[in-house]
Amino acid sequence: MVSVTRSDVAKRAGVSTAVVSYVLNDGPRPVSSNARDRVLAAIEELGYRRDAVARSLRLGRSHSLGLVVPDIALPYFGQMTQEVSAQVTARNLQLLVAHSNYSVELERSQLATLADRRVDGLMLMSVDPSQDFGWLRRLGIPAVVVDRPQFAIQSSGLATEHLLGHGHRRINLITGEAQMVASSRRRQGWTDALQRAGVIADDSDAVATRPSPQEGARAIDELLDRGSLHPAIVIDSDVLAMGALRRLHELGRRVPEDVAVVSLDATPLAPLLVPSLTSVKQPNVDIARAAVDVVLQEGDEVVRWVDVADFELVLRESCGCGTGTVTSGDALGR
Repeated sequence: MVSVTRSDVAKRAGVSTAVVSYVLNDGPRPVSSNARDRVLAAIEELGYRRDAVARSLRLGRSHSLGLVVPDIALPYFGQMTQEVSAQVTARNLQLLVAHSNYSVELERSQLATLADRRVDGLMLMSVDPSQDFGWLRRLGIPAVVVDRPQFAIQSSGLATEHLLGHGHRRINLITGEAQMVASSRRRQGWTDALQRAGVIADDSDAVATRPSPQEGARAIDELLDRGSLHPAIVIDSDVLAMGALRRLHELGRRVPEDVAVVSLDATPLAPLLVPSLTSVKQPNVDIARAAVDVVLQEGDEVVRWVDVADFELVLRESCGCGTGTVTSGDALGR
């Protein structure tokens, strides 16, 4: 099939190729309404499509942004990708998405590949946001690292304090793998909250694992095998909580009567589980908007950070509170 050219459009509309260009690019010179209508009619009739690659090379911009997340299949990262995509689309840009499978090496490779595709900016939810990003600066493309260190610590602390407020003194933690920075921060928040309450955080009370329902179920079995399954659990993610709730049900442990559960990433799964899951909700829209806004800003710094601090604990059935109550992290002085 022969592609339609700008010259074909000009010939059909009875104008010069320069006029066609002015219509397509909305300038730089004015075009009469009559000529514009003829050009648009010719474009529609012939099915003309501009060469986006050639235009990008000519302008030195691709009108696209890149996003790398640890695992796009997980509900939280899928939801964040959706929110970022909406923000990018609202700015008439395109989004290219890749995932790192929790590997720093693959993360770097994916970012380099996106840079090779001439994206105008990079957004990263890093496996290790504490690493030296000097290598990212060398790509020469504006980049934003979404890193929320205080959220990771404070959210697990808030969840632990909430369960302590129910009278629990021994509280388990099921979190992501130990080498993940976010997981170590969540463990710190759990440990700090217990210590403030005069409770020693025992290593046998915590399990680190990959985020999946199967691993959530396995974590419950591991705690049982250790003799360390307690009547309250803070769980890193809703997908881990899903497996944990299922395994507790199979074991005849009622939630929340026998075991109270709080999760730390409030995805759309949370209200649909049985019982509905008390969980920490993040302002995903605000995070996505901030990431896109910052990566598009001009400035001297090539690499910047986004840290939106707000969050709230949404109380549902799994902790024993019932439904409908929302406790703000700010309201609790966090």
